[in-house]
Amino acid sequence: MPFVTDILGPRQPVVQSAPPLVAGRRRRTSTIDTHHGDGRGSVVDLRARDVDGADVLAQVRVRAHLVDFVIEDITCAADGGLLQGQLQKLRGCRVGAGFRSTVGKLLPEEVRRSSLLNLLLDDWVGASLVSGYSNQYTAIVLGAEQKLPPGVADRMSGICAGFAPEASLIDYARRHDVIPTGRGPVAPPLDGLHEVEPLRARGMRRFRRLDAWPVDAEVVESVNFEAHFRDSHMDDDLVETIVHEYTIAGTVDPSTRTITSVNAEVRVLPWQECPGAIGSAARVTGMSLNEIRDRVRGEFVGTSTCTHLNDTVRALADLGALLDLR
Repeated sequence: MPFVTDILGPRQPVVQSAPPLVAGRRRRTSTIDTHHGDGRGSVVDLRARDVDGADVLAQVRVRAHLVDFVIEDITCAADGGLLQGQLQKLRGCRVGAGFRSTVGKLLPEEVRRSSLLNLLLDDWVGASLVSGYSNQYTAIVLGAEQKLPPGVADRMSGICAGFAPEASLIDYARRHDVIPTGRGPVAPPLDGLHEVEPLRARGMRRFRRLDAWPVDAEVVESVNFEAHFRDSHMDDDLVETIVHEYTIAGTVDPSTRTITSVNAEVRVLPWQECPGAIGSAARVTGMSLNEIRDRVRGEFVGTSTCTHLNDTVRALADLGALLDLR
């Protein structure tokens, strides 16, 4: 089947530069780059950094090799050998359903601190899932797209807004026995980012930026935040296109560590029904930062939500770590 064009979602990528890193503005960035090899194995480069103004306060880099989504090898460049020893516990684990629970059991202190490493491991599940877009894209280019087994389309329905029972994606899958594939808009370059390697052909990148700064520099009674999330793909012609992109802005009370306002915006989404989930982000208003990850996982389910918006909202929990930066 060719690339679809008639059921695509919004195409409004972020084009403005990230705000300058001035004194008092704190920023956490992360990238997860995935390159598939023979269709079974993949090489993953995970990086994250915390800065306060011009000062780099912490950074971490993890490299891994996976086969059939199972970690065969994993190494870390960060705080000496401590994290390296902890990460070896993850060898043999599948990066998919249940991985976050495994991380919570094996690395509880990283989860408790909302560390850079925890952000990467937590977000790896979604990045791994989305990285399948690269194989799907390549299959269409090569004319090797696989038919779905009978009934798969109906079993997928109900997961999220884009997979609602009567959504265009599900209807297309029922009629053609394949998952539709679209091309996103060309990705404007990102700035305000930590150092990364160039994304190679058929690679996928998951990017996050979370900024926090006081509403009033003199009296810190409220803190602004801004989050930017993007999944992108590099094709064989080295043209990078966007698969998913959201921005979220709002405020947090630093004394109670509670979200006081949220405004989420759709930038780029694959299917026309996907934006129906945008209102779900406001449901975190009033939640404390230390409960957001668990509550979103447990409560934000079904066709009023979006998996990738949920992950972006869950990452707001890291505002606590930004507020604590020294």
